This record gives sequence, structure tokens and C-alpha cells, in this order.
Amino acid sequence: MTVLLSFGEVLVDLLPTDATGKQHQPIAGGAPANVAVGYAKLGGKSYFAGGISTDPYGVMLTAALAEQGVATDYLAEVPNAPTATVQVYLDEQGERTFEFNRNGTADMCYSKQHFDSIPWQSIDIFHLCSNTFTETAIFNTSLYGAHCANAFNKLVSFDVNLRLSLWQDTSLLAERVERCFSHTQVLKMSREEADYLAQARKNSFEDYLQFCLAQGVEVILVTDGANPVQCISARQRFSVPVPQIAAVDTTAAGDSFISGFLFALGLELEYDLEHLTLLQRLESRAHLEAAVAFAIRCGAMTCGQKGAFPALPTLAQIG
Repeated sequence: MTVLLSFGEVLVDLLPTDATGKQHQPIAGGAPANVAVGYAKLGGKSYFAGGISTDPYGVMLTAALAEQGVATDYLAEVPNAPTATVQVYLDEQGERTFEFNRNGTADMCYSKQHFDSIPWQSIDIFHLCSNTFTETAIFNTSLYGAHCANAFNKLVSFDVNLRLSLWQDTSLLAERVERCFSHTQVLKMSREEADYLAQARKNSFEDYLQFCLAQGVEVILVTDGANPVQCISARQRFSVPVPQIAAVDTTAAGDSFISGFLFALGLELEYDLEHLTLLQRLESRAHLEAAVAFAIRCGAMTCGQKGAFPALPTLAQIG
């Protein structure tokens, strides 16, 4: 069984509970935390690393991760910092807008020393996203985590997951995201995110994909709402259609997709003649197609209900 370590923020999503949007329910969330939970609910061994407050929300989040089967050994308690929260607003199509409260919060306080204490030999996949790139200290810590994973020859998965409202200075965004590419084997972006980054570099979408590959990225996954998912590498390119669904809430759909992809990448195919490493499977079209198709089913199922952790599917639900 492959082992995932997902790093970043675990926070409280304040989801609307009435038509006016004035009443909210606190629910555990945060993109990398969702990935850790999604992986665990599918049956994988999953760890989460990040700063956690000791306030009531922090206690709730630690318990919520453990209840979902995520190992919390690498959480770092930050007693004097609050828990980050995000106000979530849903439109009629289930699409979201966000209002973050992330000033001096515990998730921003993880350090390089925390990463040094992790037994990297026991980890197979390290996953992160750009929400910990918004301030210099936590950005440097994030890159250090990816560097540690590289040093131990582990697969690094990076979900761009842009949240522009988190950035005080968006002029730093593209450069920081791109500095992570040299540490990354699996890169996930939405088409909107890819277009944003391409425009910042004054590239076309296609030229930007080639730029990402030139930095060392092995596989690029581009999701695009109801349009097919594209899978691009230096050796091959294909797309996989997505099912038509009536989305209730798209919260965590992308996180469900990437956790499903990483989980499925670790599974043996029935017709495998030899055991391939995770990095070798990135060169196999059969493994990639199977993993993308599985990931799409995970993401689609997550859109069918509100919330993050509760909406992430189990392996039995995927079938």
C-alpha cells in the first residue's frame, strides 16, 4: 500500500445553511486536508502535516482528521495562533466563492524543523498546493518539504489550487508556483488556473504546458469543469471525458480528483507483468488512463453533496 503525506492548511469551512446565506455551519476543510481524507477514505494510508491551533476549532479539526482515518503524527500544535476559517458562498450551480480569515493563523506556522523530524523513508507520495505560498516563511517551508521528498526519491504531487484572495501581492504568485515545478512530478491545474499562469508568462496555453514539462514536471493533469480532463507528459497526451452531473456543491471536487488519482496510481493493474514504481507508472499510458478515469469518478461523486470531508467517497461507493 502506498503512503501519502499531504501538507498545508486544515481549516474551518463556514458553509451556508439557509437560502439567505446568513447562517453557516462549521465544517472541516482545507485543500490538502481534503486530499489526505480523500486518500484515507479510499483505503490508503494517509498522513497530514501542518500547523494546528489548540483553540476549539483546532481541537475539532484534529479530531475530524483522525475520525476519517488520517494519521495526525505530523501535525504541529501552535498554542497562541487561531484556526483559519473561510466563508463559503454557493451560487445556484453549486459553484463557490470564498472569504478567508487567515491572519496569523496556525496553518502558517509549520517549519523546516518539523519536516526534518519526518521519517521520509516510510512515505511514498508528498502532496502540497499553493495556499502555503502566500507568505515568504511558509513558502520556503513548503519548498523545503518538496525538496525533502525529492531527496528521498518520493513522488511529489502539486495542485496549483489558486485562491487569489489569499494573496496580498499577486505579482509573486506565478513565480512562486513555478519554483515548485522543478520539485514536482505530478502537476494538477484547472484550465482557468493554467490560463492565468500562462498569461502571466505571456504564453499560450500550449506553450505553458511545454514550459511546465521543461521544468521537470512528469505528468500534467488539467481539469476543465464539464469538459474532458487532459493528461499531458513529454511522451504522450490524451483526454478522458467527464460525466454529466447536477452539482450540489463543488467544494473539494478537485481535491477528490487528485486524491483519487494518487490512490489509483498506486494500484496494480490486473495485467501487470512486473511491479512498477510510482515514478515508472507515470510513463505508462495504461496506468495513467486508469488513474484519471478513477479520479474523475471520485470528483463527480464529491459534487453530489455539500461539504468537504463528508462528500469525499469511499472505495465501495466508487465501485
